[in-house]
Amino acid sequence: MIFISTSWSETMLVGDHYLVDLHQIDEDLFKKLSVDAHSCINKQNLAKILGLKFNPEHVQLRPGDALLKIVIKGGKIAPYDEELPENVVLEYYCYNVYSPNTHVILEKEQIKMEE
Repeated sequence: MIFISTSWSETMLVGDHYLVDLHQIDEDLFKKLSVDAHSCINKQNLAKILGLKFNPEHVQLRPGDALLKIVIKGGKIAPYDEELPENVVLEYYCYNVYSPNTHVILEKEQIKMEE
């Protein structure tokens, strides 16, 4: 399952001994991955701007899950904003969760294999 959140914490991992692969992604990939994702965005104004569901639910990640994390940079989004202010930029990150006995294939290695 894919989750969307504005935060990351090891407490999101259900159980023990997981591996997490983290990499920054661009907005286009974020949009593609977020189509069927479960929104757990706890900032109502950001959810509205992105067209995603506001949901302050705690994320629980298991092996095979991914978390799309949104980071707000350069300022704040006011409750009445309907679009991002000029000084605000969003960064997107993807956390993939694996069990410890899973061989992790990094994105770059996967691209090389497909070429």
